[in-house]
Amino acid sequence: MRLQPEHILTFAELVRRGSVGAAATARHLTQPAVSNQLRQLQQAIGEALYRRRGRGVALTAAGEAFHVHALRVEQALSAAQTFAEGLRGGDTGRVRIAASQTIAGSLLPAFLAAFQSRHAGIEVHVDTSNSRQVVANLHAYDIGLVESPLPRDVPVDYRAVPLGRDEVVLVMPRSHALAALDTVPLRLLADVPLIWREPGSGTSEVVEQAFRQAGLTPNRRLALGGVAAVLEAVRQGLGLGFASRLTLRREDALLVSRPLGPRLLRPFTMLMPVQPTAAARILAAELDAGRDPLLER
Repeated sequence: MRLQPEHILTFAELVRRGSVGAAATARHLTQPAVSNQLRQLQQAIGEALYRRRGRGVALTAAGEAFHVHALRVEQALSAAQTFAEGLRGGDTGRVRIAASQTIAGSLLPAFLAAFQSRHAGIEVHVDTSNSRQVVANLHAYDIGLVESPLPRDVPVDYRAVPLGRDEVVLVMPRSHALAALDTVPLRLLADVPLIWREPGSGTSEVVEQAFRQAGLTPNRRLALGGVAAVLEAVRQGLGLGFASRLTLRREDALLVSRPLGPRLLRPFTMLMPVQPTAAARILAAELDAGRDPLLER
């Protein structure tokens, strides 16, 4: 039995998403259709590629090995699509964006609303994760948006476009004693319970580096996945947190933010292939030109 490219793409999506249901959503298929494709793929290979584990899946040894080939097929088809769209050009196509949580939640919504009013023929999909995960899965996307110093493993066929500098600020209840300060010295936080983002978060990396450089050991109260969870924990009085200045650009009844001393600045960077699709090129140019006024140059 011949291997079908669509079945291989579905398997790659299963590994990326972690469950049949999530893969079906990403592939715009029903769960039975995805299950059938995966069954046919395993029959063609002659080995089980994964096992059910709770609501998710766990790869077998054969699945781990085949996943490498599946990613290569996915990249080759993406490159072919890029070539075809480059020949066709025009204001149509699809752009897949992988964005860190801060950028996806605070920078992209207003931009994409304006962009799609001007380019209704370009379909945009945004997947959200932390900066480390964005870089790890970069080849599956047309554009990656990260909020931390670039790691060394950025693919050589991608280029980095600076979008400006964001500031990480301290978030606290309005009633907290430190809210009376215009700037909060980092040393005042050595004994304060702090709420952190998950490992791989660009926000956490910047804050951890600042504590190390200051020779301070932070009081880690807990770590949570996502900006919204950190802000809610601060509202509940579990400690003080760190977030982008963009996060609290609107008035919050319970929370305020203060810059830290020294200021914690980190770059916002766009990563894109050296040869992007026509649609991705249009979106990237407008994103670069329309930088948020709160981002420093």
